[in-house]
Amino acid sequence: MALNRLPVPVWGVAVVLSLHAIGMWVIAALFILDTVTQPANSVGGAIFLDAMIALAAVAMTLVIVFFLRRAPATRSAIVVWQMTVIGIGIASAQGEGGRWDIAAALIIPAAAVTIFMLFNREVSRHLSRDA
Repeated sequence: MALNRLPVPVWGVAVVLSLHAIGMWVIAALFILDTVTQPANSVGGAIFLDAMIALAAVAMTLVIVFFLRRAPATRSAIVVWQMTVIGIGIASAQGEGGRWDIAAALIIPAAAVTIFMLFNREVSRHLSRDA
């Protein structure tokens, strides 16, 4: 299937997922730069955290690629990923210095993607093996 023939809901999901992945790549780069340039209490711990963030960014990127290639298994990966983002959004609004702006910026797109992944016919048709 050509990318220019994808339905609008599929494009919307792919765009939001891509923005999340780009954000994760930026965070990975910042953490790696910080590890290289700043002293760490535990160098091993810093390197491990950098590796985990980089692997998460790679996984996110692969999920997007396979989603665009119509792999049905990506639905569960995307829903879990979005639930994690919603959890981070909820946590960012907690406490005395809670950031409701960050919470809204994380929760609203993640909830929309989750709804599209679970209930939109175009997205379901896109991930269907019969289509």
